[in-house]
Amino acid sequence: MKFTLVALFLFLAAPLGAQGKSASNTMAQAVRAYQDLEFDVAARLLRRVRAPPLAAELKDAERARALMYLGAAEHYRGRPDSAIAVFRRLVALAPDQRPDTLIFPPEISRLYDGVRGSTTVVAVAAPPRQATVDTQSHPSPPPPPPPPAPAPPPPPPPPQPPPSHVPTRVTATVAGLVTNVRTGSGASTAAGFTGSVRLRRLELQVRYAEGSNDLVEGALALRVLATPWLSLQLGPHARRFDTPLAERWVTWRLGARGDVALAGSGVRGYAMLWRTLALDVNLPSGSGSAHGGELGVRTDALLRPVWLALAYGIDQAVVRDANRHETVKTLTLTVGVNRR
Repeated sequence: MKFTLVALFLFLAAPLGAQGKSASNTMAQAVRAYQDLEFDVAARLLRRVRAPPLAAELKDAERARALMYLGAAEHYRGRPDSAIAVFRRLVALAPDQRPDTLIFPPEISRLYDGVRGSTTVVAVAAPPRQATVDTQSHPSPPPPPPPPAPAPPPPPPPPQPPPSHVPTRVTATVAGLVTNVRTGSGASTAAGFTGSVRLRRLELQVRYAEGSNDLVEGALALRVLATPWLSLQLGPHARRFDTPLAERWVTWRLGARGDVALAGSGVRGYAMLWRTLALDVNLPSGSGSAHGGELGVRTDALLRPVWLALAYGIDQAVVRDANRHETVKTLTLTVGVNRR
């Protein structure tokens, strides 16, 4: 008899334990997707964890944490209205909540502070206590009849099993570009393309352009996205042009890039600094070192779904064997179409 009771208890407790873990598992997968910069997946999982039946398993602190991640994910998905609406719900739920600066970049904190400053939190006060009435001189009226019994609530929907696998998506982009390259011997204009293939935090970028004065430029870079606003990249860069002889410069560049929102999510700016690990020149033949940087701005708020980017870069190289210095300035316009 005891063995039967114990077996029945374990049989009934197992589903309850599995249900108790479903919300935490979904939340953990959503945070993992956000950390991998898969914001579409993160937003879908966070909305699932906030809907019945998983929402019943969350405490207020966990609900606030889910709203914070959801608001940030919507911001990086390019949906500012949804991000503001989510942060308003967060202010109503937990007015003292603040973004963790170790997890969320400054632009999320500024967006949340703006929503918080424009949202009025209404405190509901308890009704005043009524004065005591002498029941001997003023008999109380008969009690009102009891209210009718409320209708029974509808049965809850069947529990959904937690997702066992977060889909991994590979994204690819291609855009056209026009660049003006100015060296010490003259200026050239070239047209070409730039493209990238991204899987979670890894992105492979390629760039190619050719134009006047036999200018040919190509680059390949492996980019690692450490955070939504900071990335590191490494790869070769080659440039060939006539001066009037054909010069060829090949560099291996290691750089870092920071991205920041300038006006909501529709206008973003970036700054990149790099330094060469190796440099090779054919005229005059030799090796040396180089460093440079690039400033750019990108917007999709003008001609959606078309986006525009304008970048200015400067390279400075030194060929030690020939005691030569070279400075190259570039101005690049890139045009692409956002994937729907």
